[in-house]
Amino acid sequence: MRTFSLAILITLLFPLFSDAQTGCPGCQTQVPAGLPADTVYLPGLPDGQLGAPYDESISFRLPKTTTPVYALDSVTQPGLVISKFEIVAIDGLPAGLHWQPNKSVFDMATETDGCLRICGTPFEHDSFSLIVTLRATIFFLTQEATFPMKLYIAPKVSNTAGFSLTDPEGCGSATVSFTNLVPSGGNPGISYEWNFGDGSPVYTGENPPPHTYSDEGRYEVSCKTVIDTTGYRLESIRVLQAACSDAFGLGLPDMYLQISAPNNGGLLFDSSPDVPNITLPHTFNVGLPLGNGNYQLRVVDEDSGVEGADDECGTVSFNLLSNDTIVAGGLIVVMNIIHPVEEIISRDTVIVYPVPVPPVLLTPNGSSACAGATSLVLVSSYGSGNEWLRNDALIGGATDFFYKPAQTGYYQARIISQDGCVSTSDSTLITFHALPTEPVWYNYNNSLRLYDTAALPGQYALQWYKSSNPIPGETGIWYCTKSNGYYGLVVTDLETGCTSSYFNLVPYNPAYDCTVSADSPVTPGLSVYPNPATSDLYVPLPAMVSECTVSILDMTGRIVQKTTWTDTQQIRLDVSTLGEGIYWLEVWSEEYRYLRKFAKL
Repeated sequence: MRTFSLAILITLLFPLFSDAQTGCPGCQTQVPAGLPADTVYLPGLPDGQLGAPYDESISFRLPKTTTPVYALDSVTQPGLVISKFEIVAIDGLPAGLHWQPNKSVFDMATETDGCLRICGTPFEHDSFSLIVTLRATIFFLTQEATFPMKLYIAPKVSNTAGFSLTDPEGCGSATVSFTNLVPSGGNPGISYEWNFGDGSPVYTGENPPPHTYSDEGRYEVSCKTVIDTTGYRLESIRVLQAACSDAFGLGLPDMYLQISAPNNGGLLFDSSPDVPNITLPHTFNVGLPLGNGNYQLRVVDEDSGVEGADDECGTVSFNLLSNDTIVAGGLIVVMNIIHPVEEIISRDTVIVYPVPVPPVLLTPNGSSACAGATSLVLVSSYGSGNEWLRNDALIGGATDFFYKPAQTGYYQARIISQDGCVSTSDSTLITFHALPTEPVWYNYNNSLRLYDTAALPGQYALQWYKSSNPIPGETGIWYCTKSNGYYGLVVTDLETGCTSSYFNLVPYNPAYDCTVSADSPVTPGLSVYPNPATSDLYVPLPAMVSECTVSILDMTGRIVQKTTWTDTQQIRLDVSTLGEGIYWLEVWSEEYRYLRKFAKL
């Protein structure tokens, strides 16, 4: 039976939940009329641009069952009722952007429509990987998953008539790239004159190299272009799908392209040598000027004679207006055709802003504590305007000059100036040590005994308590009670100083006396042989017992071997795997209690 696939459902809902932070209230839910009640409706999330205000309200409809998801992903089992969706956590939104949904938990029985508003001004540009965590409830069961999503914030681009600037603003310095929007294509009728505005020499080439502005200030960039021709140019071809494979239908094709001139003309372009074992999609750079007429693109799998001639992957016709996706049978390609725009004079501005001093972090109460402690605090040298990060992820809502961490991680504070310049502190490692495992014990005939010595820390200390008072000298793995009371055992991890405890009420039973010498059996006549032992160790019992528990403990009190014997008069233990040393042997039954040392050679 197919199972519910939360991954595909989250992927479908993914454009809606990009990074949940408060600060953008006021979205209005407006889904198109006529939508089915049980469906998935989600509009696209537009890209942003560095330094440009961003304000979008997005409405969506969540599915009541997994049936709409099954239509998009056959792995999902249809017909399951989804009772609730919850936004758990979303991290990674670039600095300056915030969003707020109309609600974060959706009860599918009463409300499937929602909205969110994204607003702010992004201060960073890149392809950001946002980590989204959603939780769906089906049949009272929940499934949670995290997944990455891409949010693209484009660099600030100032388009003018003749050129564009990439990264025209910077903090402390700016290295600006120039894109000539009126390329010559080798035509001598087009000339250029670039002035960078910082006193450097005029550049007369078509494409100036990146230019660095090292001082704070505003710089006017101008370009004078003289144009006497225009044309179309095929920049690249991206092959998305091809109906061919390598020899005998196995493996990936070794692909190359050929472009022929219109009207059955000669070969204009050949991308050979082939790209071996190509993985699609793949982009082939072309750079071919185009004129009127229909060109022919041939996509080929080079077989080097293994199956005779090269395999045909597909052929398409295109012209200078085919700047889009073309489908021909099993072949799908995207043609990237550009047409330069004629312009005469263009101007733009480069701005270099000052960089704020990085924050300095202080840890007045130290940088480590036991799990659950609330004493640790991080303090920034900036009294306001802070944003806090853990492991490079922004902590939502943390904007004060101090922050109280609750998890282990590397913490930073960052400041964003009014110009959008970001300055981040050095990382400070905050460590929360795990508490020792709870030292659970049990009461056997007034003897309080630790269940699992193997769970003790590598270096530890034990202390028995009666009520809130430590019992002097009682620091072993067992304790013999002599009266009713509320007893407890506290374990301390000597490496971290962290403690854990277990307390319980103990009723004293006067019928049993657990104060027995460690070297003498409770019941006379029991012995251990041979002692010292090398392989087998024997324990004769004076009478048949129905069941007994036999434990071997090292001198620290850790149980190194434990077994149960039934219906026997003699116990045989294999001690060959024990290291040399002194050990305790303990036998418990309804009839006997035996505790004695023996040596292992």
